[in-house]
Amino acid sequence: MTPQLHGWGITILRTVTGTIFLLSGVEKLFVQSPRDWAHLLGELGSPSPLAVATGSSLVELLCGLALVVGLFTRWFCVPLALLMVGDILLIHGSNGFFQHNNGYEYALLRFTATVVLIFTGPGKVALDTMLGPRKALARKAPGFSSVPR
Repeated sequence: MTPQLHGWGITILRTVTGTIFLLSGVEKLFVQSPRDWAHLLGELGSPSPLAVATGSSLVELLCGLALVVGLFTRWFCVPLALLMVGDILLIHGSNGFFQHNNGYEYALLRFTATVVLIFTGPGKVALDTMLGPRKALARKAPGFSSVPR
């Protein structure tokens, strides 16, 4: 892949990752119910399962939406990455790797995508790249990414 296309590839990764998180949050909040998710968390020993279920679902929904449009990409990927670490360690880790056994395969992929976006930024087409003053600040301070936008 040529360096000119890297920014487009990152844009695709960001929008797909954001869509996955957004839809996961929508499902947990509006299709199922936070109480369903809270029931599982209660079985795992969560001290406030309904608050944790609602909060984690809102993080997925709001941060996923921010990723779709490319707003504060690096910042919104941090809570998503932490959420996936918790998902791997507390929910899926004991089931092994593979998804068909309810393992952590899918959560690890979502974690990896968010970490990549923390390092690379939003890609070619994003609100982050269109905000003028932030572009000037990014030129003054050394960034994480060597990938062209």
